[in-house]
Amino acid sequence: MKTAALFSGRNDGYKEDERTIVVIKSMLKTFDEVWFLDWNSPEGKSPLLWDIEDRLPKTKRLKHIIIPPNVTSQLTNNDPKTKDSLVGALCINIMLRRIDADWIISTNGDIIPPSKENLNNFLSKANKKTFYTFSRREAQIEELEKLGFNKWEEFRNNLDKVSKPRYFPTKVTPNDNYSIFNCCGDFQLASKEVWDGVKGFEEEMCYACFIDTNIQKKAILNGYKLEPIFDVPLYHLSHKGMGNDGASPSKQYYNDAYKWVENFTTSENLDTWGFSEIDIEIETI
Repeated sequence: MKTAALFSGRNDGYKEDERTIVVIKSMLKTFDEVWFLDWNSPEGKSPLLWDIEDRLPKTKRLKHIIIPPNVTSQLTNNDPKTKDSLVGALCINIMLRRIDADWIISTNGDIIPPSKENLNNFLSKANKKTFYTFSRREAQIEELEKLGFNKWEEFRNNLDKVSKPRYFPTKVTPNDNYSIFNCCGDFQLASKEVWDGVKGFEEEMCYACFIDTNIQKKAILNGYKLEPIFDVPLYHLSHKGMGNDGASPSKQYYNDAYKWVENFTTSENLDTWGFSEIDIEIETI
């Protein structure tokens, strides 16, 4: 059984280097592979991981894909609204089409995942035809900084003993029965079969928000079960210096919740979703 976590980012200063280093180290401890896609880092700046590579463990289990601005513009048909943004649906889909793991997690660059023991205990009973979404718990980055960023594992283990499950029901449209809770996309887990069965995230959703609710509705529309998980602890590191609301400099335009959630019935993705017909280089760190 092979596990993998996928997330993306860009070198735009949205999240601090220390956070990214802790997140990658923690993911490498939990998963067999960790994939990071650098999307559209601004001209004149290195890809994010290249700036911090000397501080990352060399495991040969960190997979790195770089999609520079001249290519991202082509992949988004030169949409001016995506010029300075991260297109999460395309990022994850590119990785999904190139990975061979049995269990795949789509997550974010501010999440400390469950311990390997906790995750494997869950997977030993998981259903390969169910799409799971895990409710995160909150962790303050200032507290980790005070303890020492290199002590992230001690920090997480302490939180595992005292933190409580997070219940935060939400709807983005009146008949949305798919979001289940706020920030439902921070840790989404399914088998390779399910990710392929729903054709990944909707690739016309090039802007901010609702891609995670949409794919959870897609799971149900394609005959899979959708199940929320509250009792496996994982943590969202608060955003130092920018509040906890997740406000991103790239979130200037938003997907239409009514089109993609309320009224959505069928995937618009082509069979070549994830640009499967294009040869994309994968670096191993």
